Amino acid sequence: MRVIAARILFVLGTGCLVLGLFAGLLNREVIDSERFARHVDSVRQDPEVARVVGLAVSDRLLDAAPDLVALRPLVESVSSSVISSPAAGPVVRSAAVPLHRAFTTGDTALPVLRIADIGAVAIAALKTIAPDAAAKLPDDMDVTLSQIGASGFDKQIVSTVHWVRITAWLQPMLAVLLLLGSALLREKTWAQISRTFGRAFMWLGGIIVGVILGATLASVLIPTDDIKGALTVAAWHEIDGRLWIIAALALVVGLIGHAMGGIRSIPTTQQEWIDLGHWLIRPRRATRTALAARGSLIAIIGILTVLRPLAVLAIIGSAAGLALIGWGGRDLIVAGLSWLRSAERKLHLEKVTIPLAALAVVSLVIGSVAYLAWPKARDMAIVAAKGYDPKACNGHRELCDRRYNDVAYPSTHNSMSAADGNGWFIGEQPTGVMGQLRDGVRVFLVDSWYGQMSDRPPTVANTQASRADAFAAAERTYGKDVVRSALRVRDSFDLEPVGAVKPYLCHELCELGSTEWLPLMVRVKEWMRDHPREVITFMVQDKVTPEDVETLLKSAGMYDMLYTPTLGQPWPTLGEMIDSGKRLVWIHENTGGGTVRPWVLPSDIWVQETPYEFKKVADFNCRPNRGAADAPLFLINHWLGNFASRIRDAHTVNSSAVLGPRLAKCRTERGQIPNFVAVDNYAIGDLFTEVDKLNGVGGFDGGN
Repeated sequence: MRVIAARILFVLGTGCLVLGLFAGLLNREVIDSERFARHVDSVRQDPEVARVVGLAVSDRLLDAAPDLVALRPLVESVSSSVISSPAAGPVVRSAAVPLHRAFTTGDTALPVLRIADIGAVAIAALKTIAPDAAAKLPDDMDVTLSQIGASGFDKQIVSTVHWVRITAWLQPMLAVLLLLGSALLREKTWAQISRTFGRAFMWLGGIIVGVILGATLASVLIPTDDIKGALTVAAWHEIDGRLWIIAALALVVGLIGHAMGGIRSIPTTQQEWIDLGHWLIRPRRATRTALAARGSLIAIIGILTVLRPLAVLAIIGSAAGLALIGWGGRDLIVAGLSWLRSAERKLHLEKVTIPLAALAVVSLVIGSVAYLAWPKARDMAIVAAKGYDPKACNGHRELCDRRYNDVAYPSTHNSMSAADGNGWFIGEQPTGVMGQLRDGVRVFLVDSWYGQMSDRPPTVANTQASRADAFAAAERTYGKDVVRSALRVRDSFDLEPVGAVKPYLCHELCELGSTEWLPLMVRVKEWMRDHPREVITFMVQDKVTPEDVETLLKSAGMYDMLYTPTLGQPWPTLGEMIDSGKRLVWIHENTGGGTVRPWVLPSDIWVQETPYEFKKVADFNCRPNRGAADAPLFLINHWLGNFASRIRDAHTVNSSAVLGPRLAKCRTERGQIPNFVAVDNYAIGDLFTEVDKLNGVGGFDGGN
């Protein structure tokens, strides 16, 4: 009965290990929004996916302009190229993340999953290649690949996500307890524990290999002539490599556990290897179960060899690699055990080898569980996408030889005020600084204040010294009624600042939204490290002193990146700034750094700008506002101050029809290229297109 109970516990424990492994993989690779978006972007670039999606886009284009039917092959080629282009990465990821979050958080206002503006990009390409035939295509055409309405489906996903997250932790913990119970029922020794865990991990590796082989076979049989089939196969190809790695690790851990437990089933002599070969080629010596398993495996491999010979070669190569790992690992284990036993004799110790070995195996189990189940940080740096040009500067080779003040940069007003951020009452951008960096924004207009955690966490309040000024500034910006309504909603009329005083990014009143400044700059530093060909600029409405900003940048590891220009002297080129490592420009609106901190550039000397208070499009003008008339940098403030209609306004003012003519007019009137083109809701409209036109380059292609 003890043996039967031990076997039952072993089977249950191994099953929990398998379930926990796959739940952990889902938790890490699918449930995390940022990772999911990167997988979606990678799948998009699969040739078959690009082909079938390109055909769908082409059909929409041809519906809009039937005269293009004579050029169908050209239209399809251009559409597929645009779909798979790395330049579409920011668009796809920015569409995938909010949809994914809507599903996984239960938001009933599900967005539309769009490969947005890809139709517009394809139109631009067609107009370049065949301008006459493409003339009838609308510039603002949207290509919607799928629309998912509110239904019970979203609730099912939310429930599944909840249980996957629980399973990722619970099942591995149950597996450890069940396998430990199985071992102790057989024999209360460290050797038995090690053997039990080793066998479980070898079963885990074998099951994963079986899943890989079965899924690979199934993917071969799935037709890729439609979007669903192409996406399914591409998604499998995106994940199968990770499963091979996990299978290899599981088998290695299992091998270690077996060996540490003193198991003798691993061939160590020539005769044992010969016996193993006889078992493989002489079915009559195998049990019926082993015979059925072996026959199924050989049949699957045979079918795959016929249908996917290259895939089989890759599998054989992986198997050979695993065999070599096992062969080498066996020798290392034997040598290690011999050394440990020798040390036992010399040090007069008793029975330490097996406990140490078992402890190592259990540590590997717990480490594997923690790696797969631990949630990833939301804003890990994005690795450069396929097609990244290592010789480009801010996405374009043409910009490398241009001086910093001869380049236009996509910019955002109140960059820290993010609609998807925690606690921002009136978000003026769809996402925060990190998302903007990924999408191609390179100049950030932010407001800095001193703040403290209040007595009602997580709300941050301005310090007592600055609270009155902040309150007055917020009322001037939003209006008295809006501010008071917001404070009532937040229940934050009488907050008491109680935490440590720290620099925050707030739009005047921190109660209406705040971002702690230092952690953000640490993440910006990591992004700049991963994107060494990018020059970025911060223009700060500063209530935080230059001294404290210096401390902040040193703490973030960004101090050595700061560039210090000399007034009256030419700026360096972007290429020169990148080569020197000095590719961070820092501007303050109120207080410069003087001779002590010359890298803090006072905006009244270095930046000339336009007015920024406009209520309607007809109010836009290019008249001088703040800054010296001969300042080398030119800021265009391009947004309307109507907070109740800011999204609707962005569709109008950020469009090429409005933004383009204003930029051209200001360039002519002021005799200088608009360097900083600052907008609200940057993801709406044509900011990047119009900045590229100012620079005389093609689409953004190097920031991700």
